[in-house]
Amino acid sequence: MKRANHTEVREFVFQGFSNFQEHQLTLFVVFLSLYILTLTGNAIIVTIIRIDHHLHTPMYFFLSILSTSETFYSLVIIPRMLSSLVGLSQSISLEGCGTQLFFFLGFAITNCLLLAVMGYDRYVAICNPLRYSVVMNWRVCGMLASSVCGSSGPELATLHVHIMYNLMKKENHTSVSEFMFQGFSSFHEHQLTLFVVFLPLYILTLAGNVTIVTIISLDRHLHTPMYFFLSMLSASETVYTLVIIPKMLLNLIGLSQLISLVGCATQMFFFITLAINNCFLLTAMGYDRYMAICNPLRYSVIMNKRVCIQLVCGACSIGLIVAMTQVSAVFSLPFCALRVPHFFCDIRPMMKLSCIDTTANEILTLIISVLVILVPMSLVFISYILIISTILKIASAEGRKKAFATCASHITVVIVHYGCASIAYFKPKSENTRDEDQLISVTYTIITPLLNPVVYTLRNKEVKEALYRVIGRKLS
Repeated sequence: MKRANHTEVREFVFQGFSNFQEHQLTLFVVFLSLYILTLTGNAIIVTIIRIDHHLHTPMYFFLSILSTSETFYSLVIIPRMLSSLVGLSQSISLEGCGTQLFFFLGFAITNCLLLAVMGYDRYVAICNPLRYSVVMNWRVCGMLASSVCGSSGPELATLHVHIMYNLMKKENHTSVSEFMFQGFSSFHEHQLTLFVVFLPLYILTLAGNVTIVTIISLDRHLHTPMYFFLSMLSASETVYTLVIIPKMLLNLIGLSQLISLVGCATQMFFFITLAINNCFLLTAMGYDRYMAICNPLRYSVIMNKRVCIQLVCGACSIGLIVAMTQVSAVFSLPFCALRVPHFFCDIRPMMKLSCIDTTANEILTLIISVLVILVPMSLVFISYILIISTILKIASAEGRKKAFATCASHITVVIVHYGCASIAYFKPKSENTRDEDQLISVTYTIITPLLNPVVYTLRNKEVKEALYRVIGRKLS
C-alpha cells in the first residue's frame, strides 16, 4: 500500500501568448477577424442548407450538423482567448476549466466522428450509387447523427474530465494492488451446494450456446439475418460467462478469492463490453423482426448482409466505448478497502471501496444505464407494438400464429434480459443489500445466458429441425 499527499487548487491562470507580448494586439485583430469569418461562414452554410430544398440530402445534412458543431466548438475557446490577448479574463475557476474541457472534447470528438460519417456517405454514393437512397435513408442518417452527437462525444469528454478532476483531489488516499471477493460468504454453509448447482448450469450454458453457433454455421437454412444475430448473441453470451463464472466457481470452493487491480479492471471491461453488446444485439433482433413482419416485401433489400454486419459492429463498438468510459472512471478513483462485496468486479460494488465521494460516478453510471438499457429496451418494445398491430391485421388465424411464433422466443429473452438489467442498475442505492445484489447478478450472469439456448432450441421449430438435420448428416 502507498500513501501520498495531493494539493488542491481552485483557480488557474492562462499563460496564453505571453511569449509574444509585443504582438498580442496584432494577434487579437487577426484572430478576431478569423473568428468572425468562421461564425459567419458556418451560419451561412447552416442557413442555406436549411432553406434550399435541393440541399436536403444526406451529405448536406451531415455538413450542416458539422457546421453547427464547429460553431459551438469555437465559442467554447476563442472568446476567452481573445479576452486574454487584451489583458482581460486570464484566470479561470476549477469548475470553469472543467466545463471548458468538457465542451472542447465533446465537440472535437463529435467533429471527428462526423467527418468519418461523411466519408462513409461519400463511399456509398460513389461505390454503390444505385443503392445509395436505400442505404443512406433519413432514418439511418438520423441514427448516425444522434449516436455521434448524443453519446460518443459527450461520453468520452465526461471520462476525460472525470479523470482530470480525480487527479486534483486533496486527500490522503491508500492505493491497493489487489482485491478479495467476499462472494457468497453470507451463505457459507451452502457454498458447496451452490457450486454443485451453478457448475451444471454453466456447463449447460456453454454447451447450449456452442450448439446454437455450430448449428447456424452448418445449416444453410438458417443463414438468415435473424439467425445471424442469434449466433452473434450466443457467441457473445459464451464469452460473457467465461469472464465471470469460472472465477466465481473457484471462489465457492475456497480457491482464487484474490484478484489483482489489473485483473479486476480487465474483468469489468469485458463484462461491460459484452453485456452492452448483448443489449444492442437484442435490439437489432427486434428491428429484424419488425422489418420481417411489417415490411416483408422490402425485408431482403433492407436487411442485407452488409447492414447486418454493420449493426453487429455498431453493437460491439458501443460496448467498447462505454466499457472504456466506465472502467477508466471507476479505476481512476482511489480505493481504501480490499474486500469487494460481490463475486465479480461490477461497477457499484467497486465504487463502494472508494475513499472519496462517488456521486459523479453514480451520475455517469445512471446516464450510461439509461442510454444502453432504457433506450434499446424502448426501441424493442416500440417495435413489438408495431409488430403486434400488424399481426392482428392478418386475416388467417394460421398466419397470425406463425407470425407470433417467429417473435415469441425473442420477446421472452428480451423481457428477462432487460428486466434483470433494469433492476440491477436502476434500483435505488439505499435499497440495495449485498445478498439482493448477488441474487440479481446470478440471474443475469447465469440464468439469462442459459435461457437464450433453451428458449431458442426448445421453442423454435426451425432450430430443432436444423439440429436433427445436422445430427442426421453426422450419423450417415
